[in-house]
Amino acid sequence: MKFNHLISLSALAVSLSICGSVTAEMAHGDYKVTRTYSDLTPEQIARAEKMGATCYMGCHRPARENVVETLSPKLEGLPAQYFLDQWIDYDAERFGGIASQMKLTVYKYPVDVMEEIAIIYANKEMSFYPNPEVVASESYKRGKVKYDKSCKMCHGEQGLSTKKANPTIRGQMPTYVFETMQAYRDGIRTNRKAGMMKRIAKLHTEDDWRDMIAYTSGEFVKHIDRIEFPTGKGMPATPGFKLPDSGQAQDFTDTKGEDNDTIKNPLSYTISDSGLTTLDNNTKLTWERKTSRLWMNAAEAVNYCDSLELEGQSDWRLPFMKELVSIADYGEFRPAIDMNAFLNMPRMSSGIWALPISDHKDHVWHVGFPDAHIMGQHTASTKLVRCVRAEQDSGFHTNDFIDNNDKTVTDKLTNLQWQQEVGPSRRDWENSIQYCENLELAGKKDWRLPQVKELVSIVNYNKFNPSIDEEFFPNTPYKYYFWSSTSHIGGPMMLYRPLTARKLEQTTEEQKIRGQHGTLAWGVGYQIGDGQGQDKGSLFWNRCVRDL
Repeated sequence: MKFNHLISLSALAVSLSICGSVTAEMAHGDYKVTRTYSDLTPEQIARAEKMGATCYMGCHRPARENVVETLSPKLEGLPAQYFLDQWIDYDAERFGGIASQMKLTVYKYPVDVMEEIAIIYANKEMSFYPNPEVVASESYKRGKVKYDKSCKMCHGEQGLSTKKANPTIRGQMPTYVFETMQAYRDGIRTNRKAGMMKRIAKLHTEDDWRDMIAYTSGEFVKHIDRIEFPTGKGMPATPGFKLPDSGQAQDFTDTKGEDNDTIKNPLSYTISDSGLTTLDNNTKLTWERKTSRLWMNAAEAVNYCDSLELEGQSDWRLPFMKELVSIADYGEFRPAIDMNAFLNMPRMSSGIWALPISDHKDHVWHVGFPDAHIMGQHTASTKLVRCVRAEQDSGFHTNDFIDNNDKTVTDKLTNLQWQQEVGPSRRDWENSIQYCENLELAGKKDWRLPQVKELVSIVNYNKFNPSIDEEFFPNTPYKYYFWSSTSHIGGPMMLYRPLTARKLEQTTEEQKIRGQHGTLAWGVGYQIGDGQGQDKGSLFWNRCVRDL
């Protein structure tokens, strides 16, 4: 059911959203920016720029493109100290908006690298292209008067901050700013200067906020149509379902227990006679073979699949997250998918929508198929679409858990037995593999570290904080990722290194990967259920698994 809803936007302070993949655990605390741009070496600048480019390929791209509904802020022009303070605060106090998507990123970077990224963005200028219709409006005029009285002292002329601890908001995304104001007013955002911001937010009405946002952003707060996205709750499992392997054939370590040491259900597809659809022989899901060449927002994607008629079938739908991950090939990259079974896949800009909503009412999921990473994305953003169907309205979304009362849990859907409680401490990737290989639990010794699709299989995408069924997996920590046995095939240079041969064309020597291209592995976080490539030296949690 559709209904008009005034989308909330955010205000006078900017929360950070950074994506990337370096390593090191970062403890929460204060850290003073002591360097300037001129202090950075060319190598440090290049590294920070590459990390920033990665962020914009995902979450922050809509902000760069001025998609006014986006909840991801522009990052350019933010004072370096403010930038770094907000990032660090994701460790603990930072809530509101889509903060849960950012919390785990605090542990990806050493603090000196975080400082460098903050510095290079402070050296840039936030784009500001005010809409002439907005500038000519009464709202803009009212907003200037209200802003000058309430905000100018701290945030500068029209939001162009000159103070280290206060963000620049001139040109900032209106939806982001409005929703931040709501978070301050409602006591959701409590970090740093939240006490003062809460008082300011309560001094003004939401109409006042809209006027001030029109003045500082040059855009109106936008009315949009919002739909009730399908939840997948109660969806029956597809008859004959088997969880596919990750597809990884490469060898990254001499330690026994990495992904390709366990081959159970190799990726297997049957292309229809018409060439229009592809059957996954493991999951029994039938897929639209060609990805849409049209980029659509999330609501348009749902409508596209609901309206699709293909090979005499009209029960097509947008896939759920676990379903879309099931066709990823983690032995490939750019794109991480079988390019014969699935056509029209760009090598880089290849994000595909998936359901349900993630950690925010205006975010649903997508898989980015350059490497098959898993992230939430604002519904107003645009992605590619690949529809799916299954007999009897079935699919792959829910589990069939049994508590074995021996500190293990069985999932009858996937025929996997899981360690119920996590290991007693966090470990790096190699030690995580060894921990599971050496585990003796419930009288069994054949435990192993799960591959990435297995870790995703026990996510409950209908909840977050944590995104797992606590009845069966109580006390699951979600402040750090969980390690999978699956290495990140592209490595830290995935976006920049030349393309190698596709998997089936690789020699045995090419499939033995060591050094800089083998330093990342896949982690899955149970705060919201995202999946990212992580440095193998990072200390993450372990939950072991065995086959029944």
